[in-house]
Amino acid sequence: MEKYEKSEMLPLAQFAPHASFKTNIETLVAQTLRNAITQGAFYPGQELNEVGIANDLEISRMPVRQAMSILEAEGLVTRVPRKGVFVTSLDSHDLEEIYTTRVALEEVAIRAAIPRYTEEDFKKIERNLETPPNKISTYTSFLDVDKEFHVLLYAPSGWKRVTKYIQQLRNNTAIYRILKSPLPVERLNLSLRDHRAIFEACRKRDADTAAKLLREHTLRTVPRIIEMNSTQENIDSIKTGQPD
Repeated sequence: MEKYEKSEMLPLAQFAPHASFKTNIETLVAQTLRNAITQGAFYPGQELNEVGIANDLEISRMPVRQAMSILEAEGLVTRVPRKGVFVTSLDSHDLEEIYTTRVALEEVAIRAAIPRYTEEDFKKIERNLETPPNKISTYTSFLDVDKEFHVLLYAPSGWKRVTKYIQQLRNNTAIYRILKSPLPVERLNLSLRDHRAIFEACRKRDADTAAKLLREHTLRTVPRIIEMNSTQENIDSIKTGQPD
């Protein structure tokens, strides 16, 4: 199985977030690796070498090890005893579980958000919906806009734990959505139409319709990702601790 080593082709610093001086280094490293994983810099089942990552970021191994523990708790990486740390691979059962859980939490969040939306909230969502086509010309850029839409949709709920878990579940499957790229134009347009319809239901304070549309929108992704998921050998090797 291929390891990640320091490479001129993939400087991890490009995935580093903007941060304040108060942000501790392990949090910064965790966010950098989280961005790299969810944006497709690594593939499911790939081994992450702590020494290589520390060298790339020009830091000691300790914050890298601490960051790995954070990502392991989030389900983004899997630590295999005496083997190493790997980008988590998901099988169809895992994907079904994640999406079923996500749908349930999204309904809770949107039902809590609808009575709390302000005109400013609606303006923020509207600006997202009016993103120019040239800003979503790649699948990764579309996923950024998609992520922002969902964050704006749930944030007014005030349910920080629920919205945090939803984003964590989205992160767990992000790499599989990117591996499916490029997204066909008709699928992209359908997704954008879904966003508009969900927004209109929210603006009308119609919680039942918004929840129904959101559920259909999210679950429409599942068959496409499961069909794409052809990494069963990597999945099995990670779960049994046997590298390729």
